[in-house]
Amino acid sequence: MRGRSDAADGVVILTVDSFITTYLLRPHAARVMNAKRTPFLVTGGEAFLSNYKFGDVTKPGWIEDVLLARENGKTIFYKKLKNGSAVRLNEEDTKAAAHQAKQLARVGGYTYSLGRAWARLLLEREPRLAAALARRFPQILVDEAQDVGSFEGEILDMLMSAGSIVSLIGDFHQSIYGFNFATGAYLRDFRSRQGVLQRPLTENRRSLPSIVNAANLLATTNAKPFRKTAERLNGAYYLRYDVDQLPHLMSTWATVLTAEKYLFEESVVLCRGGSLLSKLASGADEVGQSAVKHFAAAAIEREQRGDITRALEHCAKGVLHLVAGLPSSFVQEIKGMGGDAQLRMLRRHIWALIRSPATGIPSATLAAKSAWQPALKENIEAWLGRVEVSTSYKRVPTWNSRVTKAELPDLGPLMVVDFGQNDWAGLRRGTVHSVKGEGIPAVMYLTADKDVKAMLTGTDGEEGRIGYVAVTRARDLLVVAIPKKSSATTLKQLAAKGFVEWNVGKTDPVLPAN
Repeated sequence: MRGRSDAADGVVILTVDSFITTYLLRPHAARVMNAKRTPFLVTGGEAFLSNYKFGDVTKPGWIEDVLLARENGKTIFYKKLKNGSAVRLNEEDTKAAAHQAKQLARVGGYTYSLGRAWARLLLEREPRLAAALARRFPQILVDEAQDVGSFEGEILDMLMSAGSIVSLIGDFHQSIYGFNFATGAYLRDFRSRQGVLQRPLTENRRSLPSIVNAANLLATTNAKPFRKTAERLNGAYYLRYDVDQLPHLMSTWATVLTAEKYLFEESVVLCRGGSLLSKLASGADEVGQSAVKHFAAAAIEREQRGDITRALEHCAKGVLHLVAGLPSSFVQEIKGMGGDAQLRMLRRHIWALIRSPATGIPSATLAAKSAWQPALKENIEAWLGRVEVSTSYKRVPTWNSRVTKAELPDLGPLMVVDFGQNDWAGLRRGTVHSVKGEGIPAVMYLTADKDVKAMLTGTDGEEGRIGYVAVTRARDLLVVAIPKKSSATTLKQLAAKGFVEWNVGKTDPVLPAN
């Protein structure tokens, strides 16, 4: 379900997130959260969340890292780890985390995971609300249903019990949200329920035959391609790259796209996770700490990824470290154009930080420690002065120490710049998860060795399914970039799955056509 409301035909199209937020959390969840205001989402990184830590005081857990799942009718608490997996909390930490979740709820805050728990509890305690929603939505169609998690599943079950008829569309092979306990089990079990009619979809209308063939071989499926050919360069390929020369790889990809008449906006570079994606922007993983971490991320979003919405969010999180007395819902109110006159004025100041590198967040092409951070500190001091003149907000006494050089690159700029080669700043880049549901003309799947090996093992495991989702985003041109030192076994397996090697630097044609 995506994105629009059409009052003319009575159809509402929303993401599941938007449905839960619009019809459950914002209008009603304050009652079960014991909050005196409209509930709001916290995304992690907000300074006030330091008040909601739990567990060992020397190595505490953070409330934004708490994940919840429903297992055998009970809510189980987990802690998210840096590698994306989760570990179940022991009984003591579960009690402490539950207490902090309730304390956060009292001020109206919820995380993505906690919000689903409050929504489920709301429907359980107020069955009349489920009945009202069932009357409002007698038919519910859920797309991408393999991503329904344990809480969403119980919410759907309550709506069905109240009278809604629910239909699911999904593909088990594309279940890639295990970290949110969405394993595809709800979709898989749904088809065996009494009265459920199953209809297979076997025709692929997105991709050309060579890409459909590769996807079939990876997932042992038998989809039939509807499309037969395309005028531009197309096919399914693999390319070996030097892991120390990512800018060169990006420049090569940009050159090929231009030569073959693909617009940058028709393409994407996908990574398995955020670590490799960050290296495309900065040459390193996440840089900086405290407020600087967020301002650095805002600079990179602004200049290389072109995502102003994300830049605004990062900038707002940085401001939370520097300005005292901001409300807990500050980031969401800045993004959502909410707040009183004071916040609206502060929002204008934040936009000025983003818009003007000369007086705000400096250009990410400056040397990080020797030029970017000193300029940022000077600009922030002047900016705080302007904020204090035009609003009642004041800087935190320790603001100076929070604009630190710690964990910035010792040499070079925040953002990798490859002067003298094709400009690739306009290339779209993202994780596989970020393009779920899309069809994109030209896709490069940039892999580490473990990523390509997981893809080749098939779709029984989630890592393999992530590779499958990357492959099936491509409409015309697919290139899987693998480390140059990949084994001969890996190359043979790629060939067996329908991928043709692309030898960059050879004379035309650069790639054989489909």
